[in-house]
Amino acid sequence: MASSPSSLSPPQIPMELHGINRGKLINSLRDHLTLSSRPLQGFVFVQGGEEQTRHCTDHVELFRQESYFAYLFGVREPGFFGAIDIATGESILFAPRLPAEYAVWLGEIKPLSYFKERYMVSMVFHTDEIGKVLHNHFEGPGKPLLFLLHGLNTDSNNYSKPANFEGIEKFKTDLNTLHPILAECRVSKSDMELALIQFANDISSEAHIEVMRKTRPGMKEYQLESMFLHHTYMYGGCRHCSYTCICATGGNRHWKTEIWHY
Repeated sequence: MASSPSSLSPPQIPMELHGINRGKLINSLRDHLTLSSRPLQGFVFVQGGEEQTRHCTDHVELFRQESYFAYLFGVREPGFFGAIDIATGESILFAPRLPAEYAVWLGEIKPLSYFKERYMVSMVFHTDEIGKVLHNHFEGPGKPLLFLLHGLNTDSNNYSKPANFEGIEKFKTDLNTLHPILAECRVSKSDMELALIQFANDISSEAHIEVMRKTRPGMKEYQLESMFLHHTYMYGGCRHCSYTCICATGGNRHWKTEIWHY
């Protein structure tokens, strides 16, 4: 029996990692509010990614979570919202309330307790309860304050999307404070994050070597790309790739190597 071309196996992603990230954010946000003489009240409130279809068709695109939401909560499913109470540090997830027919086509509808245990948060409710839950949970005077994510990604020149839900007009909102603090939190990595980044580098390096071993004269770019994607998915469990293939072949050789890489 032939040996595996990989010495690696997909790591488990510990949910404690996201709890550490939430704690880092809340500590940084509290420091900022204290320095600016603002009360330590309100909620960090962020919206996860939404399921998308391809243009006007009913084809559902492969879902990938919004990056800031993934950093804070690690949720893999679409349609979620998340809140963190600045005063207590408690974390709240809001899951979409799925119709009964969902179970016919896509399987079991998980109870809220499943998400609470899986994602290690303080409590879980449905998205149609956001306004009521946050109002009931808030212990300060007046309207609860929501710190929403809004800021420029300087790589893409696109702005992050502030969370929005029915009834948000009954809250005070802050669009300026959260983004720079959360972006700065993501700059320094915990040991658990570094371990995952190391694995991504290791499986990617293996895949590059595997492509070099199997490349033959006359092969097409798509064949080289398919070998890379196969290796990272088959042996690393990596369903997504950070970017599309850069192959230095044929007429693309100068453009893809000298311009993109150098």
